[in-house]
Amino acid sequence: MPKNPALHTMKKPLLLLASLLLFLHSFGQDDPKSRAIVDALIAKNKTYKSFDADFSSHLVNAASKLDLTQEGNLKVKDRKFRLTLLDNTVINDGKALYTYNKKANEVTISDTKDMDETLDPANLFNVYEKGFKSQYAGAGTDNGVAVETINLFPLEPAKKAFHTIILTVDKNKMEPRKVVMKYKDGNVVTYVLKTFKPNAEMVDALFTFDKAKYPGVEVNDMR
Repeated sequence: MPKNPALHTMKKPLLLLASLLLFLHSFGQDDPKSRAIVDALIAKNKTYKSFDADFSSHLVNAASKLDLTQEGNLKVKDRKFRLTLLDNTVINDGKALYTYNKKANEVTISDTKDMDETLDPANLFNVYEKGFKSQYAGAGTDNGVAVETINLFPLEPAKKAFHTIILTVDKNKMEPRKVVMKYKDGNVVTYVLKTFKPNAEMVDALFTFDKAKYPGVEVNDMR
């Protein structure tokens, strides 16, 4: 398993962030304003074949006095992704999920079929079609940028580790700007997108784990 406990805590919400950025689909029981924003996001996101995003993540849990800020990069192409967070890299090549820790020179391989359906790009359209309702939260500015915010609630909350997602959107670009995820265990994770490049050119090699490039790597194959 990865040596960095922060990665273990952050990885799943980060993969869900990737899902929200690229595969946001329709929601049930929406109010008209949030519905209009969701429709605009759907139309814009359907034009993305890939994206490259730099972000900051801030994890807070008041009860456990947890306060962690990290910088990362996320690359997505079709249904593959590459997440870099400190000394850790997570790669989904469409067949397997590779979690590599640089300090330990160790990689854990798992089957993408074992991922929660919310995190599986192959199922994301179906998940979001029936998985959430949305609520308009208001408009404002963020560092001089006009934004609108919607709240997302899972329709089956008992089956999810989180209860609310707050999505802030650049009103003019109609692109995600900030995502706040609130978990039942008290964790609150805030992601701020520093750069977002849709339809970025990326070679397929970015989404493969080549063991030959990591001499002496310890492989934990959990498939």
